[in-house]
Amino acid sequence: MTSQPDSHDGEMIRTTFGAVTEPVERGILVVRLSGEIDIATTEFAAEAIRAAIAPPARLVLIDVSAVTFCSSAGLGNLVEARQLARQHGIDLALIGVGRPVDRPLTITGLGREFRIFASVEDALNHRDS
Repeated sequence: MTSQPDSHDGEMIRTTFGAVTEPVERGILVVRLSGEIDIATTEFAAEAIRAAIAPPARLVLIDVSAVTFCSSAGLGNLVEARQLARQHGIDLALIGVGRPVDRPLTITGLGREFRIFASVEDALNHRDS
């Protein structure tokens, strides 16, 4: 959980966010993001993503199924992930894209820039396609 001052009265507002990286098998990682990805949490998301998208990883799956809000800052995290993956020759896919992430991806046209799967298992079954 992160906090930032509310611009109106100086009170702290809390934003719920989590990022956990799990190895699936050798060279394959899942970055599970949860909660709100906004200006208050974007750097935490970026750190988790940058740490995962580096050699010796060959496939990184970003699971956004538990994301409840994705601002333009969150979209920026996904664009950076795509760029890093290309730089390092690492395959990248999004997992569990629900409405909070699908809507901004669709509106901006970024959805077609990513391989998207319903589950980790689905992505692993299609990794050679």
